[in-house]
Amino acid sequence: MPVPRLAWRQLPGEVQAAVEARLSGPYTVTDMQGGANSGVAALLRPAGGGAGVFVKGQPAAYTEGHDHVDDLETEWRINPYLPGSAPRLRWQVKADGWRLLAFDAVNGAHADFAPGARDLDLIVDALRQAATVLARDIGLLSAWDRWGYYCEPQDEPLLSGHHLLHTDLAATNILIGSDRAHLIDWSWAAVGPAWVDAARWAIRLISDGGHSPEQAHGQAERVPTFATASSKALRLLAHAEASRWEDLRDEGVPGIESVTKGARAWA
Repeated sequence: MPVPRLAWRQLPGEVQAAVEARLSGPYTVTDMQGGANSGVAALLRPAGGGAGVFVKGQPAAYTEGHDHVDDLETEWRINPYLPGSAPRLRWQVKADGWRLLAFDAVNGAHADFAPGARDLDLIVDALRQAATVLARDIGLLSAWDRWGYYCEPQDEPLLSGHHLLHTDLAATNILIGSDRAHLIDWSWAAVGPAWVDAARWAIRLISDGGHSPEQAHGQAERVPTFATASSKALRLLAHAEASRWEDLRDEGVPGIESVTKGARAWA
């Protein structure tokens, strides 16, 4: 369930003051769109120019009142162990019932997933690097926790592994800089087989980029760890993911029709 979004200047004064104490002086604000689980999301830059921070946050009452993983806590715990393609987390603020995290600002645009786009090469490079990172014991959900509901108990070994997974590689969660792709928003991070992110990226290539399933498969194959998945494991995850999106659609979750269709096409 999306959390209601506030503009930066709508935050309680105590929250804004706590953030300003972390900054070096006057700053400009650009409110950001996207990120259904953020109560506020804004780019804060020094008024005189220079590097800034991207700040996202939620009211504590949202996390306490809903049965889901605390997205901000996941990002807080995992950030020190993320690959170099992920922005560094600089500080957090807790004030007046809000929790905010500040990340290095990234200069870039959302990724273009269209067939033939130059961004695809940079994304493949980022996924190759990310797929080598082993997960730390910091309480992340496993791939089986995420998709086992749609599988048979004997299938658990097919979704077991020790690698860090992003699991939400939508075009809006990848920013393209001058020479690299940045993987942002690790709030759905999990632990599992190293091939999972490449397989799930294929679904988004279909839904966000207009690829055919065959074209998406060809792009996923460029990530070396994709080849470590058995055909049975790929089918298992594909059908589980498609069923999960279809259930969310049937529950009335808005804005997911494209990815739901893409997931079923991939399956």
